[in-house]
Amino acid sequence: MSHSVRMLSDTFHFVRTLTLKRLFNLVTIRTGLLLSGVLHKPVVWGMPHTLSVEPGTTCNLSCPECPVGNGTLKRKSGMMDLPLFRQIIDQTSSHLNHLILYFQGEPFLVPGIFEMIRCAKRKNIYVSTSTNGHFLTTKTIREILDSGLDRLIISLDGATAETYRRYRKRGDFKKVTAGIKALVEERNAGGFSRPYVIVQFIYFRHNLHEKEKIRRLTKNLGADKLEYKTAQFYNLNKSNQMIPEDPRYARYLMKGSRYVLKNRLKNKCPRLWNTGVVTWDGKVVPCCFDKDADYVMGNVREIPFNLIWHSKKFNKFRQQILIRRKAIEMCRNCTEGLGTIITDG
Repeated sequence: MSHSVRMLSDTFHFVRTLTLKRLFNLVTIRTGLLLSGVLHKPVVWGMPHTLSVEPGTTCNLSCPECPVGNGTLKRKSGMMDLPLFRQIIDQTSSHLNHLILYFQGEPFLVPGIFEMIRCAKRKNIYVSTSTNGHFLTTKTIREILDSGLDRLIISLDGATAETYRRYRKRGDFKKVTAGIKALVEERNAGGFSRPYVIVQFIYFRHNLHEKEKIRRLTKNLGADKLEYKTAQFYNLNKSNQMIPEDPRYARYLMKGSRYVLKNRLKNKCPRLWNTGVVTWDGKVVPCCFDKDADYVMGNVREIPFNLIWHSKKFNKFRQQILIRRKAIEMCRNCTEGLGTIITDG
């Protein structure tokens, strides 16, 4: 199957999730979002069409800019249990098109990950996840294929072992590349139409010289798509040697002695109308930039998701976004509308 056919197949798998009820939900979300911009107060008529659910917060790597990898994640670590996951899916599936099975941590370290995928697929939901690629063993590949996973993003931030290890601390370049190749070969040989396999290359100062080489490597591995992505940083001092100096490959510009976000932070954010985020222990947070769950809107163990989504607390947060977004700390490092992913088919 050619890459263009794979892309069409992936599109088909997504489109088939669009039931009349879900399409109507998309219209109500959009209408509410438009009215919110006009009235400068939150109008939330729909439910999120996309939901990020965190399987767990453990990881095998020590990536320096990752809160899990560098040990700075402030909240308690753990793994989501299957009863809680099923509860979340039961409460959201009628309006949900896309389930993103990751937030922090490595999803394939969670024993129940494949049952989570199967549970969502039984509800006709498009499912994607992201991995560092170290667990693509023969057994795991078979489970991925049998689960019906629609899309798999694999992080590969270097085209050589030396460059790769600069960021993916404790990572094994050969293991990851061999796993990608094995997954694609097993998928193709078995006649499976999914998952759609994406290699993701995050731009750092030390790997820019391999941005062309990674394209050739991706092609040789047989992956369906290559995505280049700009990196988020917390240390924005001039001394940070990982931020690309060329602003084309970074979210930031040098201003004085510090880097500043290129984004002008307009007083709006579609994420708070379109996309929900649930942590491994059931906390509902505003978006994927709230890594430490500093802004908990409620917990699905105690309150149904739809009541949290339409709660006074959540709408108060949305109101703040519409009035003075830059007053919220996590929003000051947010890239909504900046375009942080560049695709290369």
